[in-house]
Amino acid sequence: MIISIIGGTDGLGKWFARHLSSKGYSIIVSGRDTKKGEAVEKELGVIYTQDNIEATKKGDIVILAVPINITEWMIKELAPHVRENCVLMDITSIKEIPTKAMLKYAKKDTFIMPTHPMFGPSTPSLRRQVVILTPPTKEHENNPWFIKIKNFFEKEGARVIIIPPEKHDKIMGVVQGLTHYSYIVLGSTLKELDIDIKESRKYASPIYELMINIIARIIGQNPYLYADIQMHNPQINNIHQTFINECEKIKKIVENKDREAFAKLMKESSKHFGNETIKGMNYSDKAVGAITEEVDKLKKSIGKEVGLKHAYSNKVHFGIVKDVVDDFIILDKQGRDLKLSIANTNLMTKEELKQWKEVNLKKYYNDISFLFRNNVDIDIILELLKSKYDVEIIDVYKGAPIQEKYKSITFRIYSFKKQDLENLRSSFIKTVENIGGIKRYNGK
Repeated sequence: MIISIIGGTDGLGKWFARHLSSKGYSIIVSGRDTKKGEAVEKELGVIYTQDNIEATKKGDIVILAVPINITEWMIKELAPHVRENCVLMDITSIKEIPTKAMLKYAKKDTFIMPTHPMFGPSTPSLRRQVVILTPPTKEHENNPWFIKIKNFFEKEGARVIIIPPEKHDKIMGVVQGLTHYSYIVLGSTLKELDIDIKESRKYASPIYELMINIIARIIGQNPYLYADIQMHNPQINNIHQTFINECEKIKKIVENKDREAFAKLMKESSKHFGNETIKGMNYSDKAVGAITEEVDKLKKSIGKEVGLKHAYSNKVHFGIVKDVVDDFIILDKQGRDLKLSIANTNLMTKEELKQWKEVNLKKYYNDISFLFRNNVDIDIILELLKSKYDVEIIDVYKGAPIQEKYKSITFRIYSFKKQDLENLRSSFIKTVENIGGIKRYNGK
């Protein structure tokens, strides 16, 4: 299967190119920037073309990963070139306009798949991510392509939600539109008040700290993407106006010093939230705790080997934590001190660090052979050893000079540190002998 990603040289398009390529699909990416496209081609092992139409004609699935403001125009240009019985999919964060455009311009035998992945290009995998599918009719929902794509996302661990395009835009108008709008307004307000953000953190409550972090996160993103989310969702104007009306209402209540009216408004909102208020308090408590949790973990890691991933570049810094001072980590990186901002780095899990090591560090190994009785289940033995060691079986042998009731199993144990191999070998031999293995000597 060939998957063509229009706009696959950057952002979420590039993310899908990388992910789908790793799953064995043949990927074609297109984009205007030849230099960037050729770099992606080399990096991901995909095919790059500058010609969007060429990429469209070759794809069994054609994914539009372009800015919202040109999505409708791109659909008009490319939809007629999608091959018979193939798929045209968009991954923008609005759905009414792209869906109507695909219904209008795509051939009758082209299957359309309006899709909204609720994650960004820094996401490591589809696991626990939300993917929204918005088939325009029940007929589309029952199409084999729809079922196949839905199953793919679910098998990858994503949570798939199926709703009509109109409902999607109304919900997203709040989930994205109102959220972004309110925090951007807050950021702009702090700017107009000339508040020194760094200084204000010194006096911050945990809630204020969370608010500042969220504002900073949003206003630090691509402003044109956020502009498109605000300007191209048909539902957004009504949402904005409702928000402004409520701001004016509360402003008047405060001006009139009407405590009862203020309390009534809060109580009514709380009643509307229902049990979600309790849930919200619990989650916010966790979020507040997370502000200090990372620092505590880092302090407990002093003297230990860690991996620190930069929040924006994804560059990994590997070394020994030397100290944690104020908002910084001092990392001993092969004898050189490196000062890193806690806010800009994420402590990698043991599994993440292990995977990174596998790709980026040289592995040393040692081979050791043992005798086991013929009735021993090799798979069980290996699974048991893998819980403690980085190990694989490289050879199983029966025959001379091995006694008939025995078989020889050769294990290969790995370490990223050559100097640790001898101790690792001794420990491994003891472990295997404890589960019934007999160390072979001199080929016997």
